[in-house]
Amino acid sequence: MSTGAGWGAGSGARRPVLLSAFEINAPNLTSQGLWAHPQQRSVRYTDLAHWLELARLLEEGGFDLLFLADSPGYPVLGGATPDVVFEQAVEMPTNDPLLLVPAMAAVTRRLGFAVTASTTFEAPYPNARRFATLDHLTRGRIGWNVVTTSSPVVAALHGTPPLPAHDERYAVADEHLRLSYALLEGGWEDGAVLADEATRRYADPARVHEVHHEGRRFSCHGYFKVEPSPQRTPVLFQAGASERGREFAATHAEVVFLQGRDAASLREQVRDLHARAARHGRAPGSLRTLVGLSVVLGRDREHARARLEEYLSWVVPDAARAYFASMTGVDLAALPAEASFDTVRTEGGRTQVERYRGQAVATARADFLRHGMREFVLTGTAEQVVDEMAQLLEQTGVDGFNYTPFVVPGSYEEFCEHVVPELRRRGLRPPADAAAAGRTLREVLFGEGRAKLPDDHPAARHRHSARDR
Repeated sequence: MSTGAGWGAGSGARRPVLLSAFEINAPNLTSQGLWAHPQQRSVRYTDLAHWLELARLLEEGGFDLLFLADSPGYPVLGGATPDVVFEQAVEMPTNDPLLLVPAMAAVTRRLGFAVTASTTFEAPYPNARRFATLDHLTRGRIGWNVVTTSSPVVAALHGTPPLPAHDERYAVADEHLRLSYALLEGGWEDGAVLADEATRRYADPARVHEVHHEGRRFSCHGYFKVEPSPQRTPVLFQAGASERGREFAATHAEVVFLQGRDAASLREQVRDLHARAARHGRAPGSLRTLVGLSVVLGRDREHARARLEEYLSWVVPDAARAYFASMTGVDLAALPAEASFDTVRTEGGRTQVERYRGQAVATARADFLRHGMREFVLTGTAEQVVDEMAQLLEQTGVDGFNYTPFVVPGSYEEFCEHVVPELRRRGLRPPADAAAAGRTLREVLFGEGRAKLPDDHPAARHRHSARDR
């Protein structure tokens, strides 16, 4: 296997494949209807013990990260929320994922956490304060999945004016992040905290700075109240397939969730992202990429495929249709079957629309109603599955996988028991005893000593030095 793009996208260093677990604080994940499967335990999502058990399982099983998606919205079709949304728990109900993190961090030492927060509806100051607090409580194991919410439902819930157009939402996100950097990176200098009990001086006032920002969308004047945390800025995650979304990711993101169902399209996304990042002056290896993966194991491929079909038999098509509408604002049933998906336009989330470019509506509809937003679904023995994972890494340059279970905890248990050891046997994951506690999430992703954002990132422009005083 080569040591080029597949191992850090041009960094030249061979990096282990990243493993992220994909969850939501709700009964359903992406296959609408699987909440009722007899092996499914996600109905325990309101029980903190469920999340503590999952965090321990993922850490002991070899995962790097638990990614918690979130949306405060819910599906609306034809101006109303259909009964199937409530009957099949389609984005309804969902709980706040952020509140789970401190408890899970307390029972783990290595596992990282990434949580979704919207630049459209979360004000920069309280959002930065929450993430800085979490960075302290997790000892540097927190990441922020930056989203630009497009749902009119969420706008109505928040009592806000009509949402800005797609590209303008990214302009808002860009300003939101730059103000966040000013708070997180520029509010307190390194060395500002003295905590000197003998002299009774907690902080050096000369090293604590007011932040002044007066922009198009946000205004902030005063001191940031959280002292510097291990990473300062949380690790920045993003998923955006549109032109504007890719440009935003290349400017700000450290980890990008990609959409892809074949190696060729995935390889082009990886190439494009790294080329854009380079144009923004960011060094090779500044971005890491993840693609969705689901795995069903069996005695052989035929047995594994039979198990997959059994899982998929629980999907409720009307619930899946409502789920797609919730994410995109597009009703799959209202699209002409013979049309190309290239004709679909939306001001909603475009990532799930872009994935079906070049396909007929009928094909895309059938695929989503069957698989939901899963990307690569691999079946077979552990050896066969790892063969395909290794091939994807080699062919595309992607850095790792965002693992989407069918049932919890069963899908994770079999992946950790069978797939992770095979990855380790082939040198694609470090040995079980090599993942030392005490590293920040950014160091897990980019290497020892890389706890903070590098100097070529836009956040670095907000830092103070001794010569500034």
